[in-house]
Order: sequence, then C-alpha cells, then structure tokens
Amino acid sequence: MPPTIASLLADRPLGLRLLTSEGPAGDTSREVRWVHTTELNDPAPFLEGGELLLTTGLRLADPGFDLEAFLSGLVRAGVAGLGFGVGLNNAAVPERFVAAAAAHGLPVLEVPKATPFIAIAKSVSKALAAEEYRAITEGYRTQQDLVKSALAHEPQRSLVRSLVRGLGPGAWAVLLGADGSVLHSAGPMPAGLDLAPELARLRGRMLPSSASIMTDSGHVEVHALGVGKRVSGFLAVGLLGRDSGPDITGRQILAVALTLLTLGVELPTKDVTVAELTLRRAVVRLLLAGHVDAAREAAGELRVPLPPEPVRIARDSVRDEAVPERMFVLEEGNERVLVAPADYPDFAGGVSDAIGYADFGRGYRQAGEALATARRTGRPTVSFAEAGSGLSTLFADQAVRDFAAAVLAPLTEADRSALVPTLRAWLAHNGQWDSAAAELGVHRHTVRARIARAGELLGKDLTAADSADARMELWFALRVREGQ
Repeated sequence: MPPTIASLLADRPLGLRLLTSEGPAGDTSREVRWVHTTELNDPAPFLEGGELLLTTGLRLADPGFDLEAFLSGLVRAGVAGLGFGVGLNNAAVPERFVAAAAAHGLPVLEVPKATPFIAIAKSVSKALAAEEYRAITEGYRTQQDLVKSALAHEPQRSLVRSLVRGLGPGAWAVLLGADGSVLHSAGPMPAGLDLAPELARLRGRMLPSSASIMTDSGHVEVHALGVGKRVSGFLAVGLLGRDSGPDITGRQILAVALTLLTLGVELPTKDVTVAELTLRRAVVRLLLAGHVDAAREAAGELRVPLPPEPVRIARDSVRDEAVPERMFVLEEGNERVLVAPADYPDFAGGVSDAIGYADFGRGYRQAGEALATARRTGRPTVSFAEAGSGLSTLFADQAVRDFAAAVLAPLTEADRSALVPTLRAWLAHNGQWDSAAAELGVHRHTVRARIARAGELLGKDLTAADSADARMELWFALRVREGQ
C-alpha cells in the first residue's frame, strides 16, 4: 500500500500527532505521494497534488499573509495534508491555523522539534519505493501467469481468470464472441449490465479500439479483439465501486491479456506457433513498459532470443521473405517489427537509431516516424535520422526557431523543469494519460496535474476537443526545440 497520513502517524520514531480529528480533516486514509517544505505565501503553483506540505509557520506573523487564500490554494492543488513544525517559529501550532485548516478539510499534523523534516521525506520516499517495487513485481508475476495461461488446456478461460486475479479485488471480466455471446467470465460481473450499445459502436472501427463507460456499479471498459477492421471478439473489464480504470500496473497487465486473447481468436500465421507468438508479444510489451530484465527472462523461452545490444528497430509491412535466425521478429496485424544488431546491413521500412533495450520505447517510436516518411516518399528504407532531415532544414530557419521559442515561452520562463518533458510525452502518446505516465515513470494523476498546469500557463485547455491546433503548435515547437 502507498504511504498515507495514518501510516506516517504509526511511524513512532517520527512522533507526529494529528490535531484535526473530525470530518474530512480527520481522514487519515489519504495517500501521500510526496513531501514538500514551504514558507511561501502561495506554494500552490509549485505543487502537483498528493503532497504532505511541511511548514514552520514563518509567514503567520506577516501582516500581509492571507491564511484563507493560502489554504484555499492548497485545497485546489490537492495536497494530502499539512505538517506544522513546532519549537522554531511557533512553540505550538496556532489554534487559528488548526481551525482554518479543519474548515478546509485539511488534516494537520504536529511535527515535534526533534523530528527534522527530512526524516518525514525519507519515510515517505522509502514507502513509495517499496510500493513501486511491489507493483512492478506483482505486475511482472501476473504477466508471467497470463503467458502460462495462454498455453493452458483452456487458454481463453484461464486468461480471463488470471486477468481478474491480477487486477485485484472488485475486478471482473467477460470474454465475448464477435456476435456478443458470452464465452468465458470471471469475477462479480454486475447483473443486468447491457453492453450491446458499446459492442455495436466498436464493430467496424479500425482496431485496436475500445470504449469506457461509467455504470452504477463502477468503471467498465470494452475492448474489441481482432486485426484490421475484422472484429473477432470483445473483452469487457470492470472495477466495482471505482470511477476510473486500472492503474499503470493494471494497464500493463490488461495490455498483455488483450494481446494474448487476440491471439486466441486469430489463427496462427505461417509456421509460428501460438505459444511463440504469445511470448514474442509479451516480450515487446515488457520492453515498451521498460521492464528490460523481465523481457530478457521471457525471451529466454523463445526459439530466437533477443539480439545483443546495441540494436536497431525496424517497422515495416509484413513480408514473405525469410529473416536471418539472429533477428527477433514480431508481426502485429499488417505490420512487422524487426529487432536486429545495430550493424545489420539489410533493414527495410522505418529504422531507429542504435539503442539499448532500456530505450526500446524511444526506438520503437523513432522507427514509426521513419516508417511514416518511407510510406509518404515511396522509399524502401528510411532511417530516423533521414526522416528528420527535412524538418531539420526548416528548424534552421531563425523565424521558425523564434516562433517555437515564443510558443513555449510561458513554460520555459516559468522554470517548470517537469512540464516540458511531460508535455512532450503526453503529446507523443496522443493524449493517453497511462502511456505517458509509464514513459515518465510517474502516476497518471501527476501527468494530469502537469498538463493542467501547462495549460494554465499557456492560457489554453489542452485536453479540450477544440484544442487540436494548440496541440499541433506545441508539438511542432517541441520538435524545433529538440532539433536546435
């Protein structure tokens, strides 16, 4: 479990004491995602949400200090609570501070003089690291279980059950045929749930496609299975009592399950067995999620293992010719992904820079950009460096560089070191919160908070349906900035 107000109170060496015990301010189940120290009149612009904010109350004696504005800003920023250090600027936590914080629903913890603020930060950091490790190991274990389920006597039934176990309490799943008939189910699926409208909407769309809906019982997602526009089945997944979908680990588990279930409803291609295709897809999913060690372990079961680093990634249409044995190949629908040693001479399609497996996600995106250029120009092979050469000429124009600098100025001038890379990742993943969060190694709520803050600085709602032009300008400006 992630650290909470309650777990910090239970950490006896810290000696913290809760001063607000009634109403929302007495809620000790709030998760603490970071610890931040401040003596500013308005720290809210520097927060992302989920922080335990520590202060010694230095500004309380300032005649110009507005306590109500201070607390209102913290509520809007989504802080988890307040820690007040005593014995320095204040012998005790002022009653008016406690009463005002309680009125705003913010828990107040008394921090004794003997407890340095850094000790609280270390306690939270240690708990967060343990939680992240637990999530990664549990996610990896579940992904292994899914791969084993795909090789079981009744693979689809086993996969659905493994998926529900991996998503945790309150999860349910149902595998449906192309006609909407129930094939397998697991978990407490709500009675009377009508998925027919969502199935109808997903039929005929280019795959992969999905839909999310909120029901009286909680969050529900429906994913179409198949290749191209041919829907071969559906997977519906729900989380009882939840108003949002799975977390990052759950998303990775679900992605693996969808790949394996798609294999179950599609015929194996050429002379490659379903088990081999299953493992290849699992390896690529793990690499894209950044789990290199897990990917290497899974690849150890393959007939053709991963090539040694450095490697290049090539993406192209599926081809009939044979591939040398030392190449790792995966076919996804109509696209082929080839991973080969960096010095391999006969790449085709879009080709990435030479990378290590830790940068697999970046290399995969580079190959995709190069492939788009190859298809647009009709060339058989385009490297990522060549794909950017046309833009590089444009980037050299001073007027273009001035334009890019002006577009990004509100972010760069505000010195928000996390905003620009977060915006870049979010735009690169087409506004997908979970994918951007996975690349950055943060929670999706952190990505949401950063994008919201970037929008405030830019004076634009970047998530609005009519903000495509703004997002396009920002993406262009970021590419110019990277090309300088």
